[in-house]
Amino acid sequence: MTRKNRKLFVFGLVWFVILSLFAFGLYLPYLKAYGLVHPARNAPDRFPRVAYQSVQFITSDGLTIKGWYIPPSLNRGLVIFVHGLNGNRTELIDEVDFVTAAGYGALLFDLRNHGESDGNITTLGLKEVLDVDAAVGFVHQTARADTPVALFGHSMGGATVLLAAVNIPEICAIIAESAYTSVEDNISEGVRGLTGLPPFPFAPLIVYFGEREAGANIRSVRPLDVVGQISPIPVLFIHGELDGLILPQNSQKLYEAAREPKELYIVKNAGHGGFLEAAPEEYPRHILAFLEKYMLH
Repeated sequence: MTRKNRKLFVFGLVWFVILSLFAFGLYLPYLKAYGLVHPARNAPDRFPRVAYQSVQFITSDGLTIKGWYIPPSLNRGLVIFVHGLNGNRTELIDEVDFVTAAGYGALLFDLRNHGESDGNITTLGLKEVLDVDAAVGFVHQTARADTPVALFGHSMGGATVLLAAVNIPEICAIIAESAYTSVEDNISEGVRGLTGLPPFPFAPLIVYFGEREAGANIRSVRPLDVVGQISPIPVLFIHGELDGLILPQNSQKLYEAAREPKELYIVKNAGHGGFLEAAPEEYPRHILAFLEKYMLH
């Protein structure tokens, strides 16, 4: 190989590496964004300890949502449970167990594009509010007219119930667990824990590809902007002290932006979930005291 050919070869190799790295740098955030919008479906594999009914209801945009309904046993009201990303109706089943043991009813359901419900796109709270709205409508049609109703959401479900509550004034209490202030901020702040990639330059690319894949403006998923409008509905914010996925500062900021009545409960030694294991007595006691305070009085 002549000297000129060697130079051309090295030049071509350098550009090949540069272009390959560029293409790989775009493919990785696209792959992660695709996983957010199209999470793997998991069928329910656990069941409530009390008798339940398999139910379904239709959202305003025509999707069939499937779940389980447990009527109140002591006329104490009913709690609607909303799971997070990659989950299904069983994600909060331990909470359902101690809430129903106290006499409350429960509705557990799979959000769109999760579990056994319809849908092929997840929007991280933007359109999932329609699922919560349909769930509230189902309860009002099924339970007694005077049944108090509360919302209990975890992670994406926590953000979703905050967004939904602004337009559902008949809700009497909300529990938002591990909720985020906004999708965009948390992809920027927690991109390493969420995707394994450094925040720059990947976070903006993940948001960009996620919006293109979802066909929706997920930047507008900002519970922080609306949480102050929920009052006078009381809100209990719960977060794990060691949460590395959705940082505890999210609930702190949401709590500060909310108006009274409001409560903030930081669970010691807990991450993004696992609250019952971290605080087996305090955690259910705190939730039941909140429900009794605002659902029964």
